[in-house]
Amino acid sequence: DKRNVIVQALVLESGDHVIRMDMSNEKAIDELSKRTVSIKEGIEYTFKIEFVVQREVVSGLKFLQQLKRMHVTVERTEDMCGSYGPKYETQEKRFPVAVAPSGMMARGVYAIRSKFVDDDGVVHLDWTWKLEIKKDW
Repeated sequence: DKRNVIVQALVLESGDHVIRMDMSNEKAIDELSKRTVSIKEGIEYTFKIEFVVQREVVSGLKFLQQLKRMHVTVERTEDMCGSYGPKYETQEKRFPVAVAPSGMMARGVYAIRSKFVDDDGVVHLDWTWKLEIKKDW
């Protein structure tokens, strides 16, 4: 594999509910873009990204995310992950706890574009997926 950073999974955790989105290969990423991940409104959740760094040090790794609803940008986030050296083991970055929007107007499907980028401007992974906020699990 020629990539320096290989993203293996994006994990959404909320209490007992764990949604693991496989990102290990192109086929898995394509399947993720076709399906919708559902969560309950108003829950507290956290994201965790699992990845492997190989060959050389990657500095200033960032996770960028843009949420859109009905083609209107609702939120943009930029989370700094840090710098990582090559390792055989899977490394992970856990993001701060967030709260899903709640209420009738917040329910629905959001289109999300996520990127994993470093300080040199190298885009290690760029993908789209859908998140649906429902009244109940």
